Amino acid sequence: MTTSEEVRTKTNPELLTSDGQTYLVGEEIYLRPLVHADAEYASAWRDTDFPQAPERVRSWIDDDFKGGSNPYKATTHLIVRKRDDRPVGSVETAYQYFPTHWAMPFVDPLYGEQALRWKAEALTLVLPWVVDDQQRPKAIVTVPAHETIVIDALESIGARQTIRFREKLAMPGGGRGDELWYEYLDSQWIERLSDPAKVEIRRTGTGIARPVTAPVMPDGDPPVNAIRIGPRVYLRPPQKSDTEAVAHWSTREIDASWDNGRYPSGIENVQKWFNDFQKDIPPETVDFAVCLRETDEFIGLVGVMDVDYKHRFGESASMMLNPAYREAGYGTEAKHLLFDYMFNTLGFHSLQSWVMFENPRSAAALRKQGYRETGREHWVEFRDGNFVNFVAFDLLASDWRAMPRHDGDEYVGADTGSARPPKAANLKKGADHGTD
Repeated sequence: MTTSEEVRTKTNPELLTSDGQTYLVGEEIYLRPLVHADAEYASAWRDTDFPQAPERVRSWIDDDFKGGSNPYKATTHLIVRKRDDRPVGSVETAYQYFPTHWAMPFVDPLYGEQALRWKAEALTLVLPWVVDDQQRPKAIVTVPAHETIVIDALESIGARQTIRFREKLAMPGGGRGDELWYEYLDSQWIERLSDPAKVEIRRTGTGIARPVTAPVMPDGDPPVNAIRIGPRVYLRPPQKSDTEAVAHWSTREIDASWDNGRYPSGIENVQKWFNDFQKDIPPETVDFAVCLRETDEFIGLVGVMDVDYKHRFGESASMMLNPAYREAGYGTEAKHLLFDYMFNTLGFHSLQSWVMFENPRSAAALRKQGYRETGREHWVEFRDGNFVNFVAFDLLASDWRAMPRHDGDEYVGADTGSARPPKAANLKKGADHGTD
């Protein structure tokens, strides 16, 4: 970077030093808001895999300024080295879903072990600030399992590991690494509500995975626009004609315990939802309509959201619209078709899923599909006068491929690639509804 210190200090100079700052100041680093001159150092603090010119970054900083007063928008705080006021990283905080507040750190990896030390110190400043100073019940941060310096620092302030996702991260130089989730809870909330870590998870079923219902090759022409075909159902992209069914069944839902209550959807809203997740290529959400082979009836949706193409993971979800088709195996068959697409066509390494403690039926369905329990997230949503907790699951492609297949399947799909060229086709956290 060629920008001189003289140029930098002409822009809001009072924000470019820690002198007089009373909080978010550590031994080696401090945190402060962004200023326009920080665009010159963007590679050190902006967590992006692609290079961007300072001019583009300045425009992004303008947007960050405009949303700075909005508590529901992500806000970036710069990590600055105290000895020379040089930006070396950032922590993005996001308060989108009460009561959770996310802390997402990034430090320039070119600083080596120093970067981990600064990241650790930044988190020991940010998490107590968010929870104790800003009065948030809970803050969450995710950390690669090999960053022991950061992990030790988190545990020193009382943060607790609650989830370990296996092989979720692609590591520099090759290989895979686990991702750890740490939560920092407000002690007064714990005293008032009791420690959520002591709440037992309700269980049903044996927890034993069942054989995979793999894709099949049809004897004649495949259903129109089909992307995966199973013995009883097939997957195709959601289309305009599906919106009426989604809207219809949203007002006829009989299960109020799933998610955070029932909510009627209009046809126009459903159409916008479909358009939004299909407009980007590659999409952040990959959704499929589930249809019966015998009648072509549209009966539900399966998909993967929060898709990460770099690390090759995402969160699976499903929803059987008509209660008559739940607990009859249609959801599980559709999910395995989805897994075949994600693992064998897109080459994903793992999938994650979440289920409320109060929904043991869906948790049992996930275990039957091969998912393994990896931990829990506390105080995710609120209902019935209290916060609810979620069980976290993951499924590795290698585990799924090793599962037995039903006898007589014409197309196993585990080692032979996709049945046809892929066509990419929103559900929310814990959205595995009627998955069996």
